[in-house]
Amino acid sequence: MRLEKLEALRGFSAFYVVLHHSLPHNFILGGVNIGNLFRFGQEAVILFFLLSGFVINYSFQTTKDKTFRTYFFKRFSRIYIPLIIIMALGYMIESFKNGSLSNPELKALFLNLLMLQDIGFLKPNVIVEPYMHNSPLWSLSYEWWFYMLYFPIQNFIRSKKTQSLVVFSIAIASSLAYGLYPEFIPRVLMYISIWWTGVFLSNKYIANSSMSIYELKIPLVSLFTICIILSIQTLTFISSGHSASIGIHPFLEARHHVFALLVIILAIAWNKHKWIFFDKIFAPFAILAPMSYVIYISHYYLVANANYLAFLNNNTIAWVGYIICLLIFSWFVEIVLHPKLQRIFLQKTIASKK
Repeated sequence: MRLEKLEALRGFSAFYVVLHHSLPHNFILGGVNIGNLFRFGQEAVILFFLLSGFVINYSFQTTKDKTFRTYFFKRFSRIYIPLIIIMALGYMIESFKNGSLSNPELKALFLNLLMLQDIGFLKPNVIVEPYMHNSPLWSLSYEWWFYMLYFPIQNFIRSKKTQSLVVFSIAIASSLAYGLYPEFIPRVLMYISIWWTGVFLSNKYIANSSMSIYELKIPLVSLFTICIILSIQTLTFISSGHSASIGIHPFLEARHHVFALLVIILAIAWNKHKWIFFDKIFAPFAILAPMSYVIYISHYYLVANANYLAFLNNNTIAWVGYIICLLIFSWFVEIVLHPKLQRIFLQKTIASKK
């Protein structure tokens, strides 16, 4: 079953990030600075975390085969097959720019494949930068570890309510620990509060339960608590004499969680009003949903940092060309190539088990 509204939001989020990275923030159209509308790329990723938690849980709960082997295969092939293609593309582009084979940065490649990457100038104690400067890859490390945490939680804690209480308690405790130890593990465990809110919403949807503030009190109270904790940490950081920016730690983490909280409150209100105007605003983006992952992980090379159409000597025409190339490439990788490679990977996996 396709969740049309979620599909539309997924396509919208991916394309919004492309606009965020490729349009100048002082982009003037008709005398209006519309570039200000595209300053919220981080928020688009947080929206995707919420959508991802919903979709992964919905898929898992409504499938018959709940073995780890099947779950892992689906998640691994979904993430890694397109990712390896994009990593190879990044290396080829870097080599082309240098006019010779570039340093493959094997250590960085290995750590990225282990899903340990993040952006160092935005957050402290980052283990490794995204491979070949492809900054959007930062969010994949979070996604992957959310996937890997989801399965044991589902299998060892049967009660949905208990699952949520455990996850949100860990997230709150991690947000407290993050003030003293702003490291990778507490960061991921803190951010799972956002992803698991999507899981919580999905369970309510499957149960055909109401989406009221009371019904959603567990994620709402948990996110609010984390927002307060991170806000106090931010104020403490500033009062100690450090300069702070809304786009950098510790403001950034608080900003992410505040946005997630606001999205849920907005969704509750919008749901009460029968999602009025939703389809008019977002429905066209549903066509991008099947390609959204590759759009997201490849747009740095194909649009945001591209110059292969510079010979056109017209920035607007070149940008439109980059967008067209991005969509064609994403369609080919996602719709044509990925299923074929997935089948080959599955066949080899089955053969190795015999």
